[in-house]
Amino acid sequence: MNIVLKLVAIGLLVSNVFIACQPMPRPFQPISKSIQDNPPALDAKIGIFVGGIDNASNFFEENFSRELVKALISQGIVASKDVANQSSYLLIGELISESETSLHLTWRMIAADGNIVGFFEQTGLIAEQNITKLAENTAARINSLFFADKASSEFAKISQLPSVFLPAVDGAPGDGRVSLTSAMRSALIKRSVRIHEDVDDIDTLIVLGSIMVRTQSDGELIEVHWSVINNKGEELGSVDQNNVLPTGSLEGPWGNLAHVIADGGADGILTLLQAIQESVIHQSDNQ
Repeated sequence: MNIVLKLVAIGLLVSNVFIACQPMPRPFQPISKSIQDNPPALDAKIGIFVGGIDNASNFFEENFSRELVKALISQGIVASKDVANQSSYLLIGELISESETSLHLTWRMIAADGNIVGFFEQTGLIAEQNITKLAENTAARINSLFFADKASSEFAKISQLPSVFLPAVDGAPGDGRVSLTSAMRSALIKRSVRIHEDVDDIDTLIVLGSIMVRTQSDGELIEVHWSVINNKGEELGSVDQNNVLPTGSLEGPWGNLAHVIADGGADGILTLLQAIQESVIHQSDNQ
């Protein structure tokens, strides 16, 4: 098997976890999240920021957004109309037309990278007593977006992903050797990647992480490199992340930064593991 993939990440530092009204770039997030043309499956755990309804009255927008947040939460989807994290989906509605008794809405769901990952139209009654019912219908439509592409065959692919061994990250200052390794372990487990405690299994791949810090005039350039290698020592793919941070930011506890880096890196590693697994299946089918 000869797979050489490289994902490059260029991130902008976001100083606050919460944003007010629009999606922000994710620091240390790989630009290439997938080698496939199809968008990745939506993740209900990321959460939705309900950004409002263009062309609607303030009264309707405020009341509808409040009911929609409640309806989304009841569907098991994290949602808010007040705050969002760096990776939240942004939900924007637009009032296309309105009569005395009904209205026509369109909805766009936008990922943190700015791509539209969901779109649908909706019509309904505008009587005040029907706002809750209309919001519940909207929430149900949004909920269906998260599960539209999760067929049983896709679940089988995830369950067959190669397991990995994750040694401590090399070259990390401060407590990064421990905190970033732990954060990456958690991030991979959340993505259904099995973590082995050793490399005795011949099919277990190794995920090697390393940190390089370079001093610049505007701070320190933090370069993170993740390599996926097989039991022969061959690199099957890699994920590179980088960001400029204030000087000395990594000398002490990394805190949430470890999870931010791990979250972005895990997306790229998952893409590599999926490509590796598809190559194995393809080779098996051709034999």
